[in-house]
Amino acid sequence: MSAFRGTSNHTLDTKGRLIIPARFRSVIKAGREENVMVSKFDGALNVFTMEEWDIFEKNLLEKRSPNMPKIRRFLIGSAQVCPLDKQGRIQLPKELRAYAGIEPEGEVTLVGLVRRFEIWQASKLEDEQESINELMQTEEVREEIMDIGL
Repeated sequence: MSAFRGTSNHTLDTKGRLIIPARFRSVIKAGREENVMVSKFDGALNVFTMEEWDIFEKNLLEKRSPNMPKIRRFLIGSAQVCPLDKQGRIQLPKELRAYAGIEPEGEVTLVGLVRRFEIWQASKLEDEQESINELMQTEEVREEIMDIGL
């Protein structure tokens, strides 16, 4: 199975374009088209292959709860298709960059999460990593990790 794994640091160009690392491009190109769907969540941008977006969107549409209409509006309403260009870049739409605090020529970090990857404004991810490190020290999380075999 092709998967997004690992972390890499990049800089957007002056037009807000991001070079996608070769190992991530190979996952995208293994799909039905060389586009990705970009949405927002948790202060970052989430990038899906079109196949994974279809699965995610179907799950969103099937889920029933009082909060789901607003969740769908937030996630689906902000989603935008971004094609890979010949240089392996995607143009990050201005609205999505604003949500994530990403400026043209700004530093970003890509974080692979198997079925999708996140694009973080670099200093925001550093703050997030500090809270994750604290969480990883709690007994509850340590037990959860041991339960999955680490």
